[in-house]
Amino acid sequence: MDFDCAIAELDTLVETLEREGDERALHLLQLIDAIHRPGLELIVAGDLEHPVARALLAMYDLAALDERLQVEEALDLVRPYIHSHDGELELLDVEDGVVHLRLTGACHGCSGSAMTLRRGVEEVLREHYPSFREIVAHEPDGQLLQIASLRRPVFVEAGAAEDLAPGELRPLSLDGLAILLANVQGEIYAFRNGCPVDGLPLEGGRLTEAVLVCPWHNCAFDARTGKRVDDQSEPGLAVVPVAIEDGVVRVAVNVA
Repeated sequence: MDFDCAIAELDTLVETLEREGDERALHLLQLIDAIHRPGLELIVAGDLEHPVARALLAMYDLAALDERLQVEEALDLVRPYIHSHDGELELLDVEDGVVHLRLTGACHGCSGSAMTLRRGVEEVLREHYPSFREIVAHEPDGQLLQIASLRRPVFVEAGAAEDLAPGELRPLSLDGLAILLANVQGEIYAFRNGCPVDGLPLEGGRLTEAVLVCPWHNCAFDARTGKRVDDQSEPGLAVVPVAIEDGVVRVAVNVA
């Protein structure tokens, strides 16, 4: 069927659907428009590297999505957390939605590393890599680590997880450290309670979805990774390892 005939038949079909009031079919057309319109606008503007434009082109086999690039971009969102604890996250391979990773450095072997992979890495991969299925973690390839850099985290109890509601911030003092807990859409994260600008406490800030806004300077941070979202050249929050065990929040105070 050539283009002109297809357009004419589509017009006739839409008129019929509107006349007969087939709401499900009309909703289907609206969804197709909602998917295609932003992608076409990006393509016309020449922004072919935008994820929406690339996805639309891939639907018609006009461009192949670089899955490895997608995964690397997603991992960049969680790397600040790992770097803050002298660790490194290496992408080894991406195959049929399976992401092969290696966690090295001071993070490897600590009890917080499994939580990092499960909560941090999986979350960003599910959000930014649509084909994601699972993570396969590989052991380091035998490189030696400085013994002085390895510290076993000391976790202390920080209260019941159910007592911290989604969207809530809670300041705590644990072993002399000022800690801020944040419940981001049901997942609990922890940071040193101090703005990187001058150390002022953050519990009076606003937590909207995954963004924490400082009450003093209006600087904005990703409440999952601590990364600065309004100015990525500026330092982020100091992330503290946190785990939930038997409904109890436990925070690692000796690596904060």
